[in-house]
Amino acid sequence: MIAHRETLRRVVHELIPEVVGAQLVDVHHDRHRRLIFRLHLASGELVLIEVWLRAGLATLFRRPARWGMPEGLVPWAEELWGASLNSVLLHPSDRRVDVYTHRGDRLSLFLFGTAQSGALLVSAEGSVRALPPTVQQVLESLWRGEPLQRVEWRAFRPETPLYRALARSVLQLGVFYAREICLRCGITPERPLGELSEGEQERIETEIHRLLEELEQSSEVLLLKRSDAPPLLSLLPLREYPELIARFSSMNEAVAERVRRTLILEAFQCERDEVRQQLERYRRRISQHLADIQEHLQQASRIELYRLWGYMLLSQPELRQRGLTELEVQDWEGKRHWIPLEPALTVYENANSYFQRARRMEASLERARQQMPLLQRRYSELLELDGRLLRAVSRRDVRAVAQRLEELFPPREMQLRKGERVRVFVLGNGFRLYVGKDARSNDMLTFGFARPHDLFLHVRGGAGSHGLLRGQRKGELPPLELLRHAAAIVAYYSELRSASSVPVAYTWRKYVRKVKGTPGAVRLEREEVLWVRPMAPMGWESW
Repeated sequence: MIAHRETLRRVVHELIPEVVGAQLVDVHHDRHRRLIFRLHLASGELVLIEVWLRAGLATLFRRPARWGMPEGLVPWAEELWGASLNSVLLHPSDRRVDVYTHRGDRLSLFLFGTAQSGALLVSAEGSVRALPPTVQQVLESLWRGEPLQRVEWRAFRPETPLYRALARSVLQLGVFYAREICLRCGITPERPLGELSEGEQERIETEIHRLLEELEQSSEVLLLKRSDAPPLLSLLPLREYPELIARFSSMNEAVAERVRRTLILEAFQCERDEVRQQLERYRRRISQHLADIQEHLQQASRIELYRLWGYMLLSQPELRQRGLTELEVQDWEGKRHWIPLEPALTVYENANSYFQRARRMEASLERARQQMPLLQRRYSELLELDGRLLRAVSRRDVRAVAQRLEELFPPREMQLRKGERVRVFVLGNGFRLYVGKDARSNDMLTFGFARPHDLFLHVRGGAGSHGLLRGQRKGELPPLELLRHAAAIVAYYSELRSASSVPVAYTWRKYVRKVKGTPGAVRLEREEVLWVRPMAPMGWESW
């Protein structure tokens, strides 16, 4: 985060008068590679110094008192606790801050802004520890080795972009100040060094000295707005980022605010990415469901073929014959058919099997035709939600999209108040069907979760799950086909699922009475009955 040495120098310069001579109460860290130092000042005040050591966010600052103590911290560097800080030194060439205690301990903070950022503790006894431990060898070599030798910007390879040479040179300008110099000179920042004329190089040198003077004389810190990125700290206005967020006289206050806004933005982006991934999963699944329906509809011709085969088999003289794998039959137009048979069934039973397959396929195709418009509407709404997500500027906007997704695609199961779980199916027209999984969940669904004007469904004459059909408006009756569809699912989750036709009773929940002493047993009033064929829910009805 701190890309320019002048910025880091000012942070350290502001901290030194406070922390030198202070007593280090304790040190903690968290999984985000953040260190928190609690210091007891000579004035009696307790202050927090916060250090970030991760890629993209490497900095230190005095943590504002109103922020309080972070949660999820783990103790670290206990050998430093209770020591007084003797000195704080900024390395003359690298982004490294060395903290010394009166006992002779040394803590080096490497603020590179890369994965190599970290803290290296060398105790007075000579033991070495690093945070995180994975970079200890790297940090030790950096600490013991020669300082990094930087070169003049002109010494980079001819193909190096100008702004990169300026940023990485001995000047340590950082990318943003390097690009500012290019723009002030009227030179494209990406221009290769080898293409610069002598006159352009002289203009660049002049502008470098002018910018360094401005940085040294600057008395305020600017927080500049960047699009979909953390704000930028700068000691002077920049052409590429003209929008000002705030001005500060204290570098520590500016850094603290920059860190706060960075963490808020990262949380927003993380939440937005999660919702976008979820949205994309639903889009892929709906696309697949629509493709499956199209393929399903193309098999409609097989319904009549199965019926034809059934009638042709019934016309055979040996209806009780078994053991055949196929039968050659001539239809009424003289066309010959080879009809596959199940050897374990008689010819008559094979005929009935084909009639059943035709009926099941016909019902399935009808449901597919009914569901296609719903899926198409959902796909269109997902496209609209994707647009809303792209335009989102706050976590509230993201959560509104996430809430709508949850309304459109509820989880396959839902946990009730006392821990019981029930199945959830989306049937279209704003209706949801809740189906119990056992006697306890049936009981809680009907007498704990249900509202008086929810429709209650249950197979008549057999054990099975309670069903609860709820619309978007109180007392709303579903279309008859949708009600039959819900009844077919409830019948599927009963002991009568293998029957060809099942009676399913339904009534408003307020007319359902509990039978004492028997979990899941109920008595219905004012019920009506539908005869339906049990049918498993379609894949797109349970997400």
